[in-house]
Amino acid sequence: MHFEPRPDNDFHAFWQTYFTRCQEVCPQICAIAAKWTFEDLIPGLSDFDTRFILRDGFTTAQWCQLSVDVGQVHTQMVRDFPAWARNLEHLPGINLTSGEVTDPLLFYPEFQQWTYYGGDQDTVNAIERCLERHAWSRRDELFQLKKIGTFFGPYIRGIDPPINLGPWENKYALHSRFMHYFTPPIQAGVSLVEQRNVRGKFESLRRARELFPQPETIDMILETVERHYEVPAYYDEPRLTEIERELEDYLSGMWAALAEHVTLLVPQGSDDRQAVAARIAAVPIDVVESFFESIKFGRLLRGRLLFYAESIPWFASEWLVRNELNRIAGHFFTNPLTVYGRIRFEEDLPPADVLGRLRGDLLDSAVCDELLAFASLASVPTSEGAEKERAREVADLFDAVLVTSEALAQDLLQRLDLT
Repeated sequence: MHFEPRPDNDFHAFWQTYFTRCQEVCPQICAIAAKWTFEDLIPGLSDFDTRFILRDGFTTAQWCQLSVDVGQVHTQMVRDFPAWARNLEHLPGINLTSGEVTDPLLFYPEFQQWTYYGGDQDTVNAIERCLERHAWSRRDELFQLKKIGTFFGPYIRGIDPPINLGPWENKYALHSRFMHYFTPPIQAGVSLVEQRNVRGKFESLRRARELFPQPETIDMILETVERHYEVPAYYDEPRLTEIERELEDYLSGMWAALAEHVTLLVPQGSDDRQAVAARIAAVPIDVVESFFESIKFGRLLRGRLLFYAESIPWFASEWLVRNELNRIAGHFFTNPLTVYGRIRFEEDLPPADVLGRLRGDLLDSAVCDELLAFASLASVPTSEGAEKERAREVADLFDAVLVTSEALAQDLLQRLDLT
């Protein structure tokens, strides 16, 4: 089995170029962050999960424009730097103003798992000081439990296809299993034991080796990643299946070991994927928290879809479009409207009924019509070969989603007297 050698680590050059170009179109971007730590970025295989911090006072209209502008920068970057196609798999996910990221109501445990790479140092220092004062809470515990629930159980083959990896594609089978689908729940488990949101993936693996059974599993992963996955025997059957079972067994042992560290449920060593999901689903949720968790990923989504709609020979986007469309209506129509209706009207109403009550009140009719059109179009299965066209069609309706999300959020803040 031939392996392309590990490439040079050029993530510093990448984020500096990306940040500079994005600031040129929007000087109000004051900081760039990304999930995890620098050592977690594996050259040739990792993408860069960017997060932007904007100056306070950014308006809904500015967010709509920023989405398009960053999408254009992103597209041009992929054209200019084909070798960075993997780094540029998607536009920045969560994007907030500095005031939002330090607002206790809007606190999201992932904030403490970001590394700040550049920007206004006073802003970054103020954010990090604020986050350091946050005490471990029910919100943190539930966030980490949900993370375990997402990845618990046997690895599902085909769930994470190799895309835009170039000559390192044949290493992705192990990278996907180890770093995308095993390490996140380990990171969550370590966070639950230590009652802090552990920032790094490798940090989590090293701590897990001391905290949970089967340290040899962690040793195998660390040694394999150190070799940039160049362990030919691990790709062959039955060894690959054996590795999957070893990872699953480790998660089961970790889950049982969490019994004395969690307060919201009682883990059992015999729990399978369905049992874990059921235990987590039974934990009552804060509806206000649920609303804000749902919408924070939408601000640059129009630009992401427009980027995916472009035809770039060395960037495959068809699966990425399908992945977005599989969840987009639920995240940005069904859930926020349902939760908002429960808070404001104190009823469990279908999202369309909530929208009907807001028509001509909080939202004008044109926005409501576009939002309904978005939900309808985003819910229709996309035929093979039509992904780019569908991405463009949904993107053309997405400003209404953003206008609605921002209006509902501001209204809730005022009604709760939390502004």
